[in-house]
Amino acid sequence: MQKIDRLPLVLTSFAYRSEYFPELDGMIESVRQHHPQWSLITGRGPVSNATGSALAVETPAGPLHWKLPVPLDLDGSENDWLRIVRMKAWWVAQVWHEFGNLSGSARKRVVWLDADARLTGSLDILFDPEAELIAGPWGGAEGTVDDHVCSGFLLLQGSAKGVVESIINQWSTICLGYIQNAPPPSPIWPYGEGDQEVLTTVLRSQLSSGAQFTLAKLDYDKYCGELNYKDGTSKAGALIDQRMMNERMRYPKDRNRVWPPPEPGKQKNAS
Repeated sequence: MQKIDRLPLVLTSFAYRSEYFPELDGMIESVRQHHPQWSLITGRGPVSNATGSALAVETPAGPLHWKLPVPLDLDGSENDWLRIVRMKAWWVAQVWHEFGNLSGSARKRVVWLDADARLTGSLDILFDPEAELIAGPWGGAEGTVDDHVCSGFLLLQGSAKGVVESIINQWSTICLGYIQNAPPPSPIWPYGEGDQEVLTTVLRSQLSSGAQFTLAKLDYDKYCGELNYKDGTSKAGALIDQRMMNERMRYPKDRNRVWPPPEPGKQKNAS
């Protein structure tokens, strides 16, 4: 077993819509503070004057442009947020295939971290560095409405053409299809299926079919620590703060909401 901060990996995220740009900057700053050795692949979009839905990509090898293979067709409705979060699966697949080998081993090792997340310390996850592995905070107990992976933080590790790569590809394909033709709400996912709901379904399908991989269900409060809605303080013991920009960006009626709160350090520096 190895601790995550002792292993090389690729950390990735993107910010789509300008409101997320400062959030991405803060996330990158927190990663560089606590894990400066990790490689970063980040994106910002939409790219000005681009045809289709494109992002400017920053990589260790230099800048790139990636265009989403399907139209995003944002129309100002509440469906925009779901379309954007479904891009995550395609983005992770792109990073996995194009930059997964930056981990420098026979195992690709990619971490997704939401743009509005912040590391509060060095991550302490222990895992087998040779395993086919997917790890993420889990929302709730089996059989409850929150029984699903929370994809604000994901650790994906595996070999080329291995089980995890197959899961990532399937996740991406389904989410791209849902961007074009979303399924109707279901009793299981009444608010619509975003990337994490799709990933949960794929994981369950793979496990039920006997696929050989490790699914690590991480502690929710520690690795998905939602800020206190009253005063913006961190949850005790959280190594990852989730600033929950979805509370402002998911529904058009909330776009002018003053959330998330200013970060203490940045607020002090601005005064």
